[in-house]
Amino acid sequence: MALGTNGTNPVQGLSSPHIQLACPLLTPRLSPPTSVKDLRPDDIRVIAGIGDSVMAGFAAKGIKTRFISTNTFQEDRGVSFAMGGDDGAVTIPNLFQFYSRDLYGSSVGSQLITVCFGPGFCPKGQYRPKIGGLNAAQSGARSANLDHEIDYLIKQLDEGYKSKAIKKTDWKFLTFFVGSNDVCHSCFVPESLPQSFSIDILAAIDRLRLTIPYVLVQIVGLFHIDQIFDATQAYPSYCRPFSMLTFSMQNNVCECAHTTANRTMMRDILSSYNSALQNVVEHFNSPQYASESDSFGIFFQPLSADVLSFPIEAIR
Repeated sequence: MALGTNGTNPVQGLSSPHIQLACPLLTPRLSPPTSVKDLRPDDIRVIAGIGDSVMAGFAAKGIKTRFISTNTFQEDRGVSFAMGGDDGAVTIPNLFQFYSRDLYGSSVGSQLITVCFGPGFCPKGQYRPKIGGLNAAQSGARSANLDHEIDYLIKQLDEGYKSKAIKKTDWKFLTFFVGSNDVCHSCFVPESLPQSFSIDILAAIDRLRLTIPYVLVQIVGLFHIDQIFDATQAYPSYCRPFSMLTFSMQNNVCECAHTTANRTMMRDILSSYNSALQNVVEHFNSPQYASESDSFGIFFQPLSADVLSFPIEAIR
């Protein structure tokens, strides 16, 4: 994120409404920024997200029972890394809120899972705006489902404008984290392969650029989801709710991850998805978009997570 050059007031040990931080305060601006290239954390008024189960916070607090119930299928949106606003959660919104106390759009609490069942099919009525805020992510979402998420986001922003809770000219920070489910279907769904994925991402970012003014978009790179399945091979009881049965929840997700050959393919193809994301960022940072570069910004944030180095408790 590009920060302005304004000075700081080194007051230590203050807190946001949700987390403690030992960070310096920023000297208040005399006038608001006129360019996305001069944004500071205290300029961000609105937080938003586009993504899949990771951003939706599916099972983010862990599954604490060996039996399947509605509690098994919860999205803990309030602790989502990109959108969570629960007290004590170390998240992007709570970090921003240290500097921007009136931040709008964070998720709070938990809700029943929202699901996209393949390309173009995300049933309506699953969102809970009072919980999710401007978190448009849905579990199972692929690049082909992005219009559905953007529809929700635009609707919620419009409601915020109409109620005067926010203004169109307020600066927005949007995290975009999509692609793991495309990788999980790449072994048998052509629409999930990198070429189609790239087209979908380009179209989605272009729509965000045209419909949401004053926004800085962070595109987060993909991690090796195949490593989750490699890491759990030594734990036969992992995600198995019934000890007397062989049914395992993880055997019913990420269809391409259940053979060694397919996991190898997933590992080898991941770089093509991240290259597609980087190419989209480079496209919108090219000279042809220079005339609107003051109100729209985009950057790529790599995600170098080595899942194999995590304790098994971290991915339960």
